[in-house]
Amino acid sequence: MNDEPRCSWFYLAGIVLTALLIAGGATALALPPVCDVGAGEDVGCARGFETRERDGYGSFRWTDGDAGVVLSAAGYGAPHLVEIVMAAPRPPDVSPPSTTLSVAATSIMITPPAAPRRYRLLHPPDFPAGETIRIAIQSETWKPDGDRRNLGVLVYLVRVRLLGDPVLPPLQHTLAILAIGLAASFAGRHPLIRTSIALGAIGVCGVLWVWFPMRTTPFLPFYALLLGSATILFAWLKRREPARQPVWFGEPVVLAAIGGVLLDALIVTGVTRGSWVVPVIGAQATLAVWGVWRADRRSWSLPDLLRIALIVRLLALTTRLLSGEIGSDPDVELFYNYGRATLELGLPVVEYPSGALIPWALMALPASRELFALALPLCNTAADLLIVWGIWQIGFQRRAVTGEGTGAAALACFYALSSLLLPFWHGKYDSLPTALLALGLVAFAHRRMGWSGVALGIGGALKWTPWLAAPVLAFGIARLRSSRSFTSLWAFAAGGMIAVAVTSIPFALIDWERFLAPYTLQGGRAITGESLWFLVFLVIAPEHWSRLPTPWGAFETGRGFVGVAVAVQGATLAGLMLNALRPALSEWRLIALAALTPAIFLLLNRVFSPQYILTITAAALIASAAVGDSPRVVRNLVLLLTITQAANLLVWPNTVPWWPLASAVMFITAASALGWIVAGATRQSTAHFHRHGKGADL
Repeated sequence: MNDEPRCSWFYLAGIVLTALLIAGGATALALPPVCDVGAGEDVGCARGFETRERDGYGSFRWTDGDAGVVLSAAGYGAPHLVEIVMAAPRPPDVSPPSTTLSVAATSIMITPPAAPRRYRLLHPPDFPAGETIRIAIQSETWKPDGDRRNLGVLVYLVRVRLLGDPVLPPLQHTLAILAIGLAASFAGRHPLIRTSIALGAIGVCGVLWVWFPMRTTPFLPFYALLLGSATILFAWLKRREPARQPVWFGEPVVLAAIGGVLLDALIVTGVTRGSWVVPVIGAQATLAVWGVWRADRRSWSLPDLLRIALIVRLLALTTRLLSGEIGSDPDVELFYNYGRATLELGLPVVEYPSGALIPWALMALPASRELFALALPLCNTAADLLIVWGIWQIGFQRRAVTGEGTGAAALACFYALSSLLLPFWHGKYDSLPTALLALGLVAFAHRRMGWSGVALGIGGALKWTPWLAAPVLAFGIARLRSSRSFTSLWAFAAGGMIAVAVTSIPFALIDWERFLAPYTLQGGRAITGESLWFLVFLVIAPEHWSRLPTPWGAFETGRGFVGVAVAVQGATLAGLMLNALRPALSEWRLIALAALTPAIFLLLNRVFSPQYILTITAAALIASAAVGDSPRVVRNLVLLLTITQAANLLVWPNTVPWWPLASAVMFITAASALGWIVAGATRQSTAHFHRHGKGADL
């Protein structure tokens, strides 16, 4: 009776001892910490610098008057010599800056010359330096003509040299790899399997510690906290779910998820370039379809779906951290600048609705581009988990109410494992407004009208498209013409208006003209090469292909053609919204139409961006779950959306010379998928009304 507890304690003792040995060995074998400022790996060590640059000496970054460098896991027991390579070039009429360097309790004041120079400071052994060594750099600033930046000094390199052998490994990182191993062990069921997984995870952490010290050690405590929190969350969700056979790592869906991320890593790290990107993306698409088609043979729980989504995104984040590609998308820098400008100015001129400035400003609060580049994909990861939950919840609620619909789990699984959406998870922010769209539709399905309006209102304040779902739902409520529906409509409208007011009025009061700038800027933009209308125009004038060197460029067609594009888009949206007034439309088909309206708006928009495919995919999956499509229909929908996502990546970011063909395939498959769902959502079903009545009593 007592053998199993004793065995468990024995395994736990082995895991703890292994973590201590691995941490000690890694501390002894790894090179001393080095921060190559301006290189891709400085995300883990640079804080408060300007953007990356390079000159004849090497990579560097300007400080903005108050910057810092954090070096992790140096080890205990020996003094450290901190070396800093700096320069302070100035015009002849500007005096060199007075600069203060601070390490531990030591501070020195210097005046760096224009040429790079090396400075050394002693870090005493009695100071607790095993966790982190922090170097603060404060200097006078100078603002060049035509430059918005306040420039301090150039920092090229910061390194630590050990003046002896470290005795003990850093405690925080030892506990971190132990926590990572324990969190990973929950993937197994038998104590021996759990122990093997834990030891394997600890061993991998140790290898990465030695192999990529500055790309690994700064993030070990972060991964320990993240994985530990996820383990607790999944354990709590598992108690709320009926008992099901758990997913294990040998199942097709998990193999497809991991394989897709590994193929994504080939592109991210530059191993695959040029025309070789095409078969890699094709292999990712094949794995996604295979994984989902095999996944619909089993019963899924919500924790399993969320776990798959988290595995895909954490592996992708690890790939980008180890390769130094975190924050490589130019939009990450743009969003950070908007966030800092919001904190400093109140309301900068941007092309996005003012509500988008709120999350950017919150992520920019530490005044660190590096932390912002890490916070953005983490925010999108949380949003993606919410989207997966929304797809699953819509299908679950529909089946609970009507007894119909069996494909929602496969639909949620597809969004969770598709690695073809990772470029937009990493460097864009469309996941957040899309998650609020999903949340608003889930609240509507649960008859929480006020909260539905709030979610859609906030989502639209972040990026306009979620607002388009609100009129469809409002028309659906109003068509019932009952006292209860009138109350629901007021709650829905009040929630939306309050949300919009809270997220928008403060910015409008700061500067009305800047508040309106996004609307005037978007209204005056021309058709872009990435849009459907460029392909239509090529049919009329094929020579425009050679005149547009990049798909994201704009081209002039005359106001008449733009008017036709806007008219077609408006007429299509009006038709969808008017369908919501049909008394024969059920509540679930109403939700499907509300989800499809933003997706169709984006697909027909004259200014198209590849990241719209993320919203289009999520909206199509939510609509299909609401309609209650059969497993066969779900398979076909997944196939169409996978082709859409794969072709989209060949337009951007992996632009091929024949990108108009890839764009045409993308629009054809996306339109087919959305059209298929629209047809199912608007089709009359007499049998449905005989069973369930003319509409839901909202």
